[in-house]
Amino acid sequence: MDAFPLWLFFLIAGAVGLELGGLATIFIQRWIDEQPICRPGRSLCPDCGCKLSWRDTIPLLGYFLLRGRCRHCGQPIGPQYVLVELSCLAWALALAHRFGPDQWPAFAIFLVLGCMLVAGSFIDFETMLLPDRITLGGTGLALAASFVLAEPGWRDAVAGSVVGGAFFWVVQQGYRLWRKEEGLGTGDVKLMAMIGAMTGLTGLPLAVLAAAATSSLASLAYLFRSGSKGLRTRIPFGPFLALGCMLTVLYGQPVMRWWLYH
Repeated sequence: MDAFPLWLFFLIAGAVGLELGGLATIFIQRWIDEQPICRPGRSLCPDCGCKLSWRDTIPLLGYFLLRGRCRHCGQPIGPQYVLVELSCLAWALALAHRFGPDQWPAFAIFLVLGCMLVAGSFIDFETMLLPDRITLGGTGLALAASFVLAEPGWRDAVAGSVVGGAFFWVVQQGYRLWRKEEGLGTGDVKLMAMIGAMTGLTGLPLAVLAAAATSSLASLAYLFRSGSKGLRTRIPFGPFLALGCMLTVLYGQPVMRWWLYH
């Protein structure tokens, strides 16, 4: 049998990534609006409540065909929809390059988990909360997948999940005792259990280091924006943990090899 064409694999990966991005936008909007996630089955305009046709919900294309406005009421469609879909598209293509068609089970599992991280990140940016459906659901999926994937392997995944969640829980409780206030959300603790299951214990330090570095840079933007409380300004840490995890999944192996042999 001939090898699966690489260009076709990338094409399928992009299409699936966009579709998952479209589903992620629905989850985000309905979770924030406290609506049932699966009902109604059809997408609705959040402003007028009218049902959207299938053409209107084609990822990316639907947005540009509608010129960024609802067909029925003319209200603007937020750019978040496009950003989520583009994020999932970029993740799908990066995974396709990382794993290729020969490792399609790993590609498929990490694609779903990564799109869950994207959805959780956008929710955290807006609400400072992380849904259990993403953190706990993602932990269960990642642990179950570790029994059939060679990397990180179930032992490394279980250890990473336990250590990641436990370490952040200790940090959360320590900060609470020290400052008498919440410094790290419980959602971040649960998210670390998911991330540890995805990266394994061996990849966990790199994921946390990448999260700390990127969040430090982003905190500067929060410090200087309107309404800032200076060094006491709260920032959502979940999106940066998710970014650190995704970077570790993509580039953790070459980075660790470079670190060990240089």
